[in-house]
Amino acid sequence: MTAGHWMPDLVAHAGGRAVLAVAGQPSPVITWETLVKADPDVITVAACGRSIEEGVSDLGDLRARAEWGWLQAVQRGRVYVFDGSAYFNRPGPRLVRSAELLAAALHGDRAGVAVEPGAFLRVEA
Repeated sequence: MTAGHWMPDLVAHAGGRAVLAVAGQPSPVITWETLVKADPDVITVAACGRSIEEGVSDLGDLRARAEWGWLQAVQRGRVYVFDGSAYFNRPGPRLVRSAELLAAALHGDRAGVAVEPGAFLRVEA
């Protein structure tokens, strides 16, 4: 499942482009074939109601698939796990911080965003 609703707008505000969801639309369920074809530059995991630790644990299901290793985001170490519940999954003022954290993940120090330890985690393949 990809992140729809307000998430594509957050990605745009952070200087990215959501490739598998449409702003204002429900979060679509996609196939592995669709994900591989899109081959995103960056993958962010911000699962509803899930902490960073739970998100990392959930990656085991993704890593078990051969297709996971085919993705350029995985090969380049551009997979980030966020605390979905704390930042992304509920509309409100905290979404401003969500956009800042996304910008930091996407652009590193160039984003000019101070990131507290544990705000997100870059995971290896």
